[in-house]
Amino acid sequence: MHSPEPLNGFLLHKVGSENFTKMVGTFGSGGTTFQNRHLIGDAPRLPFKAIPRFGQSVVLEWETPAAALSVKLTRTAAGLVIETGGTSVRVELRSWPMPRGRGGLHGVRLRMTCPRCGASRDALHWAGGGAEAGSEWGWGCRGKDCLNLSHPSRHQQRWCPAIRRRAKLLCALVRCPHGSLKARAIRAQIRRAERAMIVNLERTNRDLTRRKQRHGRQRRTSSSERA
Repeated sequence: MHSPEPLNGFLLHKVGSENFTKMVGTFGSGGTTFQNRHLIGDAPRLPFKAIPRFGQSVVLEWETPAAALSVKLTRTAAGLVIETGGTSVRVELRSWPMPRGRGGLHGVRLRMTCPRCGASRDALHWAGGGAEAGSEWGWGCRGKDCLNLSHPSRHQQRWCPAIRRRAKLLCALVRCPHGSLKARAIRAQIRRAERAMIVNLERTNRDLTRRKQRHGRQRRTSSSERA
């Protein structure tokens, strides 16, 4: 199985190029499904809220187990200039009005334009050594046609997504007043997630029972043929 090289020490976790899905029999093992994409947390992340005001500059630093990354951001009339390791990249800033439900404007929304694929993003990611390492490295977005980064939640408890959904709803319920309408709506969602968990568990037990019976018949057939 071929494994891609880590991106200049920042994307540390190697993953295989073969797509593999764990069988239902791994239920309860505590493991995660196999991932064939790097995760967002593996690369330094530049959020939109870190951009300085017009005409100002700011220096950001990331510490990783492999190395340190220092970036200087400068906001100009033409957009954002990102200076990394002696190289600079100009990122265009896009803006569009945000209308209200009953007319009028709710403000202006700003986003960064990915320097690699041109998509509008609220965050960019660093994946390598910049221009000297080739066009496939440098700053980009998490898109599939760009750096192809994945959220960690997509590789956790994939056999039953309702478990993670229920945990998030319980955290949201704690922050709501007990008798509020929002709390009632969250409790209803929790009940639906719990029903989905029960249905998933019943389906898993049924599949495991069928698999056990099928393998049992195959073993009995093989034993009779040898006899």
